[in-house]
Amino acid sequence: MFDNKAQSALEYLMTYGWALIVIAIVIGVLIFVTSGATGGAVCQSASQGIVVKNSTISSAQGVGVQLQNATGSDINVTGASAFGTGISGPAVLNGAAITGITVTKNTTFSITGLTAAAGNIQSAGVDINYSVGTGPSALPASARITCSGTIA
Repeated sequence: MFDNKAQSALEYLMTYGWALIVIAIVIGVLIFVTSGATGGAVCQSASQGIVVKNSTISSAQGVGVQLQNATGSDINVTGASAFGTGISGPAVLNGAAITGITVTKNTTFSITGLTAAAGNIQSAGVDINYSVGTGPSALPASARITCSGTIA
């Protein structure tokens, strides 16, 4: 049915194709493992309305979390507070005290001003209270930004 040359070519491709796939997987795993081996803490949000875009945590520079308003509406941030062991202090939004700052939809904003203690942290981070929309129809909401990892 098959020509001997075609069968030989197919066997060659199958043998070396699988080998190339295995090599690509091993390289991908090594890159992933070595990039995470330097330590560091990362933050993530369980809320779909407030999304973590970037975070930096160190004992020298403190905590900085860049967030995005993905609620589809303007929000009015009414407060933020640290929770857990390893992160503490009053939070600041875009360099100002949090006393009702409006963040328009799909824009980013930053929470800073928190201090971080060196060591391992789990289940520490920032609770953000806000309302979605404006006026009497505004709905209260909250988002929990949880950080974990090693703080240097």
